[in-house]
Amino acid sequence: MDWNYVIGFLVIEDCKRKTRLSDYPFLEAVYKDNPEEFEASDNLIKVQAIIAEPLGEEDTEVLEHIGVSLVEFKEHTDVTFAVIVKENLDDLIDNLDEKPFEVYTELLQHTEAKPNVSHFKRESLRRLYQDESSS
Repeated sequence: MDWNYVIGFLVIEDCKRKTRLSDYPFLEAVYKDNPEEFEASDNLIKVQAIIAEPLGEEDTEVLEHIGVSLVEFKEHTDVTFAVIVKENLDDLIDNLDEKPFEVYTELLQHTEAKPNVSHFKRESLRRLYQDESSS
């Protein structure tokens, strides 16, 4: 069997803010005359697939389903999904064992918060939740 695969990362960001119309560019034309009619949710979670090369439509839909399924059904929360093709992703993956937090910092530049986690310690990888006390 011939396997077709793409390596990547799934980044999930809790934006901790109300949804904005600009979070849905495809709706801007719908609400251009009455933007106040846009119903914002209390929170936005962004799911981004960062991959090395473009995916076909079917594969993108599967990835979206998996990513969004991890966080959907939260009350008063919207979820968006995007695919980001990062051509140098293979180089980042090559550095993952040696310099994991530099790689994570690079990947997190695609988020709203853009945190720098390069000062975190390797021991913090044992925990799911990362904060400044992990450094």
